[in-house]
Amino acid sequence: MASFDTLIKAGTVVDGTGAAPYTADIAFKDGRIAAIGRDLGAAHETVDADGLVVAPGWVDIHTHYDGQAIWDPVLPASLRHGVTTLMMGNCGVGFAPAAPERHDWLIELMEGVEDIPGVALRAGLPWNWESFPQYMDVLDATPRSFDIATQLSHGALRAYVMGQRGADNENATADDIGRMAMLTREAMDAGAFGFSSSRTAVHVALDGRPVPGTYAADDELVAIAKAVRGSGRGLVEIVLAGVAGEDVAGLDREMAMLRRVAEQSGAPVMFLMVQQLGDSQQWRRQLAVCEDAAKAGLKIIPQVAGRPVSILFCFEGEHPWKFMPSYQEIANLPFDERYARLRDPAFKARLLSEQDPNEQGFSLLYKNPSIWDFTYPAGSPINYTPDPANSIAKIARRENRSPWEVAYDLLLADNGQAFLMYALTGYADGNTEAVQTMVRHPLTVLGLSDAGAHVRFIADYGVHSYMLSHYARDAHKDDPRHMPLEFVVKRLTLDNAQVYGMPDRGRLAPGLRADVNLIDLANLKTGQPRMVYDLPAQQARLDQTVSGYVGTWVKGIQVQRNGQDTGARPGRLVRSR
Repeated sequence: MASFDTLIKAGTVVDGTGAAPYTADIAFKDGRIAAIGRDLGAAHETVDADGLVVAPGWVDIHTHYDGQAIWDPVLPASLRHGVTTLMMGNCGVGFAPAAPERHDWLIELMEGVEDIPGVALRAGLPWNWESFPQYMDVLDATPRSFDIATQLSHGALRAYVMGQRGADNENATADDIGRMAMLTREAMDAGAFGFSSSRTAVHVALDGRPVPGTYAADDELVAIAKAVRGSGRGLVEIVLAGVAGEDVAGLDREMAMLRRVAEQSGAPVMFLMVQQLGDSQQWRRQLAVCEDAAKAGLKIIPQVAGRPVSILFCFEGEHPWKFMPSYQEIANLPFDERYARLRDPAFKARLLSEQDPNEQGFSLLYKNPSIWDFTYPAGSPINYTPDPANSIAKIARRENRSPWEVAYDLLLADNGQAFLMYALTGYADGNTEAVQTMVRHPLTVLGLSDAGAHVRFIADYGVHSYMLSHYARDAHKDDPRHMPLEFVVKRLTLDNAQVYGMPDRGRLAPGLRADVNLIDLANLKTGQPRMVYDLPAQQARLDQTVSGYVGTWVKGIQVQRNGQDTGARPGRLVRSR
């Protein structure tokens, strides 16, 4: 008689703790890991894992599926890359609490900040909630491929409590602050994992207005952080002013603010830390603040990326000619017709002669000539560590051409589906040494996949697979970029589970959840992103295939097999403890 539900035999176990890999069998029963060892007995299903890596499922702490999770129980982009738990509600934007008259405003806020098509959100959101606990109940009602968790966002909270005053970023009164603190505690008690806020000037709604909370005073942030702390669970995440390079000097002032909030509230505080193009060493000063705070018993946690955060330009998605008058004439044509017009020499000459009339969003980026110093032909597959000599600016100088013309011609390749990669952060020195140092630092956690956001020009949801292949597999042990497999797995699993207080996952041990990835590491490979139109109202997003994930189990049930959804739905909304 079978003792177990599933037995994974003779795999190379990388258990998430950072311990060296070892060969063993792993048995599942009733959704938990029942035993790890050899000759464990019989099971209803046995999987041969000889030559394969057995690891915990990835815990992705920075996603923006707040809307998509309502209508999509699979979230395939994350599923096929081995994610078994993810966190939403980041960067101060979300959809609860939501007054009925604020629905469109919240959609436009999310579209402006995270570039999720508003048409898709309007088509997909039923708005059958108002309070944050009600929103969580709606999420909880849907069986899923894997587990999701969420946080309360400052933008939605402030607008709900203060109405238009909150949306306009007016100062909060004592009564406003008291009510925000009360609703924060309500959300935490209902199972939220934290509270998020954004202060960067690049996070704006469609109308150009900054996210509510962008200019929040210390007393507002401290009161909300105290509510988080008082719940005995979760943390506070704050996106700092200057993180996108708009005010690099201001980041030092922001770090002093984080220290004050952490000191006065006692809450753990997380922030996004990247290497800026404008000051390639600024992140070291941020780390010094965190180290000093740790000595004082405070938790200021830098969340870092595993590779350069890169914007992918393509003619089917985001590109520098998007708002030019001539392009607007063809913007709504089917792509094949658009591409034919773009290839026309006369149209190209007219387009290259025009100036961008837009004064918001990426248009501000395109008007900075230095953009071409950090933009490269992406290659296929995308090379996230390109030769600095191959920047668009340097190609243009060698060929005695305008960088705009060089970029245009490169984007016409592959039937108009070629990509350019703009290294927004993490590649200021033409290498990833800063990124590697951040990832290795004991105070940091690994996040910033941005899964579900920036769907037409960022495809970083596969960063987990990139970490395994680029740093652990492909870099020889003598290579400075090499990171041991057990270290990378711990970064993707246990460290992230612990920072949010999820003790039942993130490592392989008897009694814990059977959330497991089975990986053919030697053949792990991601494909070239391609635009698909599977969001509601046939809206577009970048999709990326991956091979090498032989299987993923959630609560002992296989949810993904060789990149394909099995149809099983053991996942649910996770609530904080």
